[in-house]
Amino acid sequence: MHTVLLVEDDLQLAKIVKRILESKNFKVILVEDGKEALKFIKEKDFDLYLVDINIPEINGLELVKYIKELEKDGKIVMITASVEEHNFKKAYEYGCDDYIKKPFHATELEVRIKKLIGKESIKFGNYEFKFDTGDLFKDGKPVNLRKKEKKLLHILLKNANYTVPAEKIVEFVWPEEKKKNPPLRQLVNEIRKKFDRDFIQTVVGVGYRFETEA
Repeated sequence: MHTVLLVEDDLQLAKIVKRILESKNFKVILVEDGKEALKFIKEKDFDLYLVDINIPEINGLELVKYIKELEKDGKIVMITASVEEHNFKKAYEYGCDDYIKKPFHATELEVRIKKLIGKESIKFGNYEFKFDTGDLFKDGKPVNLRKKEKKLLHILLKNANYTVPAEKIVEFVWPEEKKKNPPLRQLVNEIRKKFDRDFIQTVVGVGYRFETEA
């Protein structure tokens, strides 16, 4: 199940958006201002951040900037009634992935979200990995994975064919444990044993890349 942080001070609109997302099987946390949003952003990773540009306490642009400074993987969609060009420019400079202008139709919101995070699985070779459950299949048959192996595959395959920094992987796989020297290399080697060829490339001094392309 995908998780969404919805930051919107127009409660009437927020409740409608929340209902739409929940009907599509998203888990939604709704907050009304930037200060409250910061608490959740610091404590939890979300698949999607839906942020109104004009919210109390801390504005939406600053929230986008902060989310990206924390190197969060979730996609960011700005909600705005503004047509000011400089705001759009700043939003994208800070790391916004898309925006939606008020008023908008439920279908438009659904299409935009699906475009960003709607991918439920990825296929490569004779394998398939499902993002919502963390399950891996080979020729349609399940491959046994431990919890942390699922998380490692999730972040690598979400960024398939791109290098993911080791620090970012550690934050995703060991978010609560705060280990000084987490066994990342060991975990990668264990994952490699699950496949009939080595999809994972080590980028020395940087991190790892899962290559799904031939």
